[in-house]
Amino acid sequence: MKNKFPVMLLCLFMIGAIYNFWTLRPVRILYVYSDGYGIVNLVVDHMPLTDRGKIGWYLAHREDIQSTYPLFPEICHRYYVTNVGEGFTNHEISPHEDLRCFPAIDSKKNCVIKDYFLIVDENVNENTQFYVSDGEVEYQMTSEHKLEFIPRPEALQE
Repeated sequence: MKNKFPVMLLCLFMIGAIYNFWTLRPVRILYVYSDGYGIVNLVVDHMPLTDRGKIGWYLAHREDIQSTYPLFPEICHRYYVTNVGEGFTNHEISPHEDLRCFPAIDSKKNCVIKDYFLIVDENVNENTQFYVSDGEVEYQMTSEHKLEFIPRPEALQE
């Protein structure tokens, strides 16, 4: 029993250190593609582990993204925050079928797997919607700037 306590304490310390290392390292935006009309694709190296952390990251960088990649005003805007995963790949030889390719990249390796960390819909006269885990979990920003969970219709039927 005496030998288990230091091992458990060491394990808890290591879990805390790994969690802090993951959440404290800055998210790097590796590539951005904007259609100039209503969609911006952000390819990032990682995101915070929690839904609230992912949304918080977007909200903290929202103004920078919108000023750097302006879209048409008075229309719905959609932002895709995509996981770079294994890196950019060639669509001709990739074993994956669901790829997002960026024609502006001057290389055969100009595609990433469609693995979205976060999808954000910003509508002119509506609350901002956040979709996490490829759209399986949905949140919305209320008019009081609070984040609220929106239950999925199929979840209500169970």
